[in-house]
Amino acid sequence: MIENSENSKLITFSLFIIALVAFAFALNFTKPIMIPFVLALLIRILIDPIIDFQIKNLRVHRIVAVFVSLLLIVFLFIIIVPFIVGSVATFLGSADDYNTKVLLLLDIIISELQKFEIQINREVIRDSFLSLPFLDWASAILSNSANIISKFFLVVIITLFLLLGRKSKETSKEWDQIIDNVKKYIFTKFITSTATGILTGLIYWFLGLELALIFGTMTFLLNFIPVLGSVIAVIIPLPVALLQYSDPTFIVYVILFPTIVHIIIGNIIEPKIFGEAFGLHPITIILSLIFWGMIWGMMGVLLAAPITAIIKIAFEKFQATLPFAKLLEGNIHHKV
Repeated sequence: MIENSENSKLITFSLFIIALVAFAFALNFTKPIMIPFVLALLIRILIDPIIDFQIKNLRVHRIVAVFVSLLLIVFLFIIIVPFIVGSVATFLGSADDYNTKVLLLLDIIISELQKFEIQINREVIRDSFLSLPFLDWASAILSNSANIISKFFLVVIITLFLLLGRKSKETSKEWDQIIDNVKKYIFTKFITSTATGILTGLIYWFLGLELALIFGTMTFLLNFIPVLGSVIAVIIPLPVALLQYSDPTFIVYVILFPTIVHIIIGNIIEPKIFGEAFGLHPITIILSLIFWGMIWGMMGVLLAAPITAIIKIAFEKFQATLPFAKLLEGNIHHKV
């Protein structure tokens, strides 16, 4: 009897692994369709409170509220993208100056290392750096901007169809709670990430850091990745700061002030809003980043934490999947 029970568990686990592999393969195969659809679904959830506000307080028709909300999203996108493209173009224009500064910095580092009798071939290092296609990478970003814009409008069209679709009036209480919690998570996370991106972008701008808008935008995106995203967002501007500033004080400011913003918003404000309900264990976050990154690339990395949080919210509402929700938050001792 015990042997049959163990065999049953082994078969169940094996089927689960096979189903997970098949699911991952299907997600990877349908990536061109699924990524715009998931983005559209998240935007649809995000702007639902804005639509509800217009309907309840401004007394407008739902269709009008939908189009106003989508126009607001498009308007923000149209404003931000030209500034980002302009920042990259400015950076490309001063690329030669950065190359010179990097070479001088490499010479200083090599000279310091040689004081400790560490022999490094200066010419090999210089040639290796000069062979790196930084300009090609930046130019590729600019040339792909049209592709990014076309994909964005595809996402907007899918969002429009999702918003104009008929809502089912017969929904269970559990489903309504899941939708409400997901809306709360997505909307609040968007607001806190936007605040973090704007504040850090303003700090970089006041400090005169080049590419301040790009770093602010990257901070907004990386803030969706708990813990790790904030660390990466603080580190990314350092190379530019090291090359741009001759005064070490400004380099310290570039690290210090954004770190304070991340600590206040990420460690004080967000936990007060979310509580423990949306907590994910750090190991869960890392595994989700690896899983979704392997399937959907960089976009998967950015979407990993929101998708995993939504899965956890759904699992918590059903007794059969509650142990999996507890596992995602690191509570491995939970008993049903």
